[in-house]
Amino acid sequence: MDINDLKQVDISQLPHSLQRLIDCVGVEHAYRLTCLYGGRPKYIPKHPQRTALAKSLPPEALARLIERFAGLALEIPKADHFCRQLRNRQIHEESSNGSSRSELADKYGLSLRQIGNIRRQENLAHDA
Repeated sequence: MDINDLKQVDISQLPHSLQRLIDCVGVEHAYRLTCLYGGRPKYIPKHPQRTALAKSLPPEALARLIERFAGLALEIPKADHFCRQLRNRQIHEESSNGSSRSELADKYGLSLRQIGNIRRQENLAHDA
């Protein structure tokens, strides 16, 4: 996933824990953390030299993370929160362009019911 994809993500629709992480280090770095550590806790030390995070984040992002969460074990959400939202937007767009539920279900490996639910949720979000 590239930065242009990440710019399309509606952050307000992500889990609160992921929103806090994005608020701290930005969407691109938060996505990187979810790819590396998603689904498990990651301890945030008080000193940057005591963590492998220094290899994954630029110094300024790591400093913000330490400032806010030092001494805590953060539950890093999985990256699929980003991917699912983008997939669902793509399904809605393709559906609007005339793709059938069967075509979309085959393409994305989902059930017809899941495609219907995704289309309904997107319609509700756009109507709100």
